[in-house]
Amino acid sequence: MPPEAPEASAIPNHPAQGDELISEIIAEFSQVFAFARTRWARYAEEVHPELKGVGIMVLQTILRKGPITATQLSQLLGMDKAVVSRQVTKLREFGLIEAEAAAEDRRVVLLTASLAAQTAIEELHAHTSHDYQERFQGWRLEELASLNEALHRFNGAAPAGADSPASRCARPAAE
Repeated sequence: MPPEAPEASAIPNHPAQGDELISEIIAEFSQVFAFARTRWARYAEEVHPELKGVGIMVLQTILRKGPITATQLSQLLGMDKAVVSRQVTKLREFGLIEAEAAAEDRRVVLLTASLAAQTAIEELHAHTSHDYQERFQGWRLEELASLNEALHRFNGAAPAGADSPASRCARPAAE
């Protein structure tokens, strides 16, 4: 196992080099985001030709967290209720989610992913996995572990911490 990095950052000792390196990292993240946006748009269209990126995000959250109410969904995603409502309507029209009254209170509507959505998302995950396998072709296990560790550290340092939509909607950590 590699030695622990010292707590003090090298950036204060070399501010110009640190600034330049951070600028390069930001540029790399921009490319990652552009790649992800393009792929998400394509994946959404594979699930349904009229589905957009926000819709696939809502659908995946329903799949992971459902049964769930639209209000809970709005809170989890940090989205306006009207946006969530429009997405829920579209997802129902596309046959990707089902809405059922809650047994304990018939006024409450619970959203769940349909069997068609579950199948489509499983296929989506297979495509995603394949795409990333291709991008990581030729990487050594140590390089993958190092990237994973660095990203985990970077994401853990986010100001929003555990209360961000990304953390609230993520899959539970493997035990």
